[in-house]
Amino acid sequence: MRTLLVSFSLLLAACSSQPVQIAYYQLAPLPAVTATVQPLPALQIQPLRVASYLNGSGLVLQQSAVEYQIARQHLWADALQQQMQRQLTQYLLLALPQQPLATGSTPAPRQLWLEIDRFNADAAGQAVLSGRYRLSSAEREHYQPFEYQVALNADGYPAMVAALSEAWQQLLQDLASKLKAGV
Repeated sequence: MRTLLVSFSLLLAACSSQPVQIAYYQLAPLPAVTATVQPLPALQIQPLRVASYLNGSGLVLQQSAVEYQIARQHLWADALQQQMQRQLTQYLLLALPQQPLATGSTPAPRQLWLEIDRFNADAAGQAVLSGRYRLSSAEREHYQPFEYQVALNADGYPAMVAALSEAWQQLLQDLASKLKAGV
């Protein structure tokens, strides 16, 4: 009888536990941008590429040099690659209104390729964004690896997303500067 009561108590305790809370995140909205007015040749933004381990739904935390943890309950509200592609296009339209963006398969005088290798927080409390971009035109080609690190201002996934968003916005500002300079 005692065993039955203990089993029943454990069953009730298991049933009364709180359901798992899932949180969804988006990159932070883009800041206000000071636009350039000089005319620029058309730019075609190639589809952004994100490392496959980043393009799932979970936020990524790097535990060590070789270990990554993908969150199960802290998820991107939208696919990361799609969020980044939208924000890249939106930022360039705002920062460079005189920069026509080519759409579809029509080639443009300038091309932009962007690849993201890392977009995660690490165990030291840093948000890390790294990868490479390539800007090409008929006259030149500019290939640039990049890495941005932003310290998390608090513990938790919201602080992680805020720091990752800040690193992403730094990259967008640098890309706009390169495009403005005619690279």
